[in-house]
Amino acid sequence: MKKLPTEYVKQIYFDTLVFTGESLRHLAAEVGPSQLMIGPDWPIPWEEDPVGHIMNTPELSDDDRYNILGANAIQCLNLKI
Repeated sequence: MKKLPTEYVKQIYFDTLVFTGESLRHLAAEVGPSQLMIGPDWPIPWEEDPVGHIMNTPELSDDDRYNILGANAIQCLNLKI
């Protein structure tokens, strides 16, 4: 490998909807909230309240929530808003 595995992980974005609250907290601690995005739940609704799922994760800061709920996707997709 040309890079350490931890460097490759920084190139991957993770969908938050498939994780429980506890798993989401662990994932954020391991890869960083900058690598997390709220994803679509179509065609299977993973969470009844996907935004609430992010908002109710106490270990996430307000900045983390803001980024997960949209800013990370804007940056990843290079969108002009």
